[in-house]
Amino acid sequence: MARDQTDGRRAYGWRDFDQEVVEGLVENDSRFIDRRGNGWILSPLHGHYDTRLAWKDDNYKKGSIAAGNPPVSFRAAPTYVLEEPLDNIIAGRDLIAGAIAGTWGHADAGRLGNETSEGALTWNVLRFLQEADRLGVAAGALSAGDVDGEPELGFWGQRIEREQSAPWPALQDGPDACLQLPGWGWVLIDARFGGGTDTLADAAATEAWIVRYSSPAPGLFDDEVLRRVRVKDLPHRTLQTIAFAHHLKAEAEQAVVVALVRAGESADLERRVGRCLADNADVAFRRVTWESLYAALDPDDDVLVPLRDYLENKSYGLRPAFALHEEDDDTG
Repeated sequence: MARDQTDGRRAYGWRDFDQEVVEGLVENDSRFIDRRGNGWILSPLHGHYDTRLAWKDDNYKKGSIAAGNPPVSFRAAPTYVLEEPLDNIIAGRDLIAGAIAGTWGHADAGRLGNETSEGALTWNVLRFLQEADRLGVAAGALSAGDVDGEPELGFWGQRIEREQSAPWPALQDGPDACLQLPGWGWVLIDARFGGGTDTLADAAATEAWIVRYSSPAPGLFDDEVLRRVRVKDLPHRTLQTIAFAHHLKAEAEQAVVVALVRAGESADLERRVGRCLADNADVAFRRVTWESLYAALDPDDDVLVPLRDYLENKSYGLRPAFALHEEDDDTG
């Protein structure tokens, strides 16, 4: 398992789980899970053979009683939630503890202990690289450009420095993560991990979106296309980040918005976003996969070994999260 650079703490990954049990949970096999009030879930942890974990308050929706070290509660999905969110963090634990305590005022801080937390995944990767003086690796992989110097890291509206964090007012309403590249501009990261929707409710919502985001940024979007696109095909979350980037960057700066996704997810996103942008849009967009970011981590760089291990072992639904060890041309 991946180890924290500072205190040796470990984060759970798919290798910690008996994959035969996991498959039984995925199939809702009665030999592995009973969702009734007095039911149970078979612990998927290696070494917990035939260990049945009762549901908290006899309610499967609340997950199982805690088991393992660090303590973890399993959900029927299947997935897990760590009892202590910091046990899901492999880097910058002292800083992110402030977010967990509520001092950053971010709504997703309470989900950092979830297996599927995109915040925890994004923080672990970017903060690890910052601590290792390798944040430029991420900047290059995400922007597809040559990067000189170490970028500045923004996360959840905070400027993340080596020893401390402080509010970054310019980013308070922006995406969860970004990199500022000296002398170049901005990489804004729309990180995704698994499911989630990116659609508006109806045509009226689309019109309201245009008034709020497109009208204040003339020349950025093609409003006629926005109105013509089927509501379910309008990637408003990504377009919203592009509008934010347009207002954030200085006139002489560049900006690229990156949707960071798993291979196979949102495969047509570049097409859907591209047709909504005006021909002279001053913000670029790229779809990049977590797998291609992993591929940018030099396997011969000993400093990056723990991060590569973390990504190799990262789980989603208690199974491997990323396609890292098979042929895959969908690398973004």
